[in-house]
Amino acid sequence: MSDPHASRSWCPDCAVPVGRPHIDRCDVARCLRTGLQRLDCEAAHDCGTDTWTGRWPGEADCERLGWMIGPDFPDLNRLYTQATWNPTTHHWDAHA
Repeated sequence: MSDPHASRSWCPDCAVPVGRPHIDRCDVARCLRTGLQRLDCEAAHDCGTDTWTGRWPGEADCERLGWMIGPDFPDLNRLYTQATWNPTTHHWDAHA
């Protein structure tokens, strides 16, 4: 059985390879101003160009913050409720 959180060579929605920008209307792409799903972003701003890293959005931030439910299982719910998106660094930061 493969690890669902392991690095993927291709985006599971828009199929771009690692290092390439997601295509328009990709479910995985994030708004770089808000950190949330670009597809649902209704704000009147430029969302920027999100690039596929091979990992689900937020996984690396959960690891960095130590917010893991178990081995290789990031607590994305905690991330989205207890962290703040930094539009400059494009990372989630723990509340001070």
